[in-house]
Amino acid sequence: MKINQIVSGDCIQVMIKFPNNSIDLLITDPPYGDNVAYGTTNKSILNNENPLINCLALVECYRLLKKNKSMYIFTNWKHYPFLTEFIIRYTKFKIRHLIVWKKYNFGLGWAFRHQYELILVLEKGKAKYNLKDFSDVQTAKAILHNNKSHPHQKPIDLITKIIEHSSKEGDLILDPFCGSGAICKAAQLNNRKFIGIELDEKWVGMARNIVSLEPKIL
Repeated sequence: MKINQIVSGDCIQVMIKFPNNSIDLLITDPPYGDNVAYGTTNKSILNNENPLINCLALVECYRLLKKNKSMYIFTNWKHYPFLTEFIIRYTKFKIRHLIVWKKYNFGLGWAFRHQYELILVLEKGKAKYNLKDFSDVQTAKAILHNNKSHPHQKPIDLITKIIEHSSKEGDLILDPFCGSGAICKAAQLNNRKFIGIELDEKWVGMARNIVSLEPKIL
């Protein structure tokens, strides 16, 4: 497989071709399966018809992740019960913890404005962590979206903290639902190798633009 690149395609079909135990850290934000358009511009994302579509990718994620390593998966309060039930029943991952990402600014809504997201920490084996001050409440700015931004784009500073906590320089990080490439860019900025996979060609082009690297053979 090739590293430091954004792969165009369905993540399950792409990951099937990767060797066992080849990934040091997984960080991803899959579609939640709520079948809605996001924000004031009504942006839609592919494979958002139901949550099962994206939960199935976890089986391949487990196969690819090295032993004693971690996976971080973003979710929300609506999808969280379904996601955890699927993980417990149908995968070999162990749920280690739940992180709350508290945003400085809050989003759209009525009656209850959104100001946080959830991040599930999954483990294959007994994972090790690097930082002694890593809280299960992480504070970072939300992305100020515009017509060009991905509706689920994540801030580099939040991803950087996760990368520092669960990997070392030179490690290989995989994002199977990479959107506009923020997680891959954070890996690049922190001297980690990366592979991003994205189904929507619009975001593939943007992600490749963001990382701007020639692929290398692993």
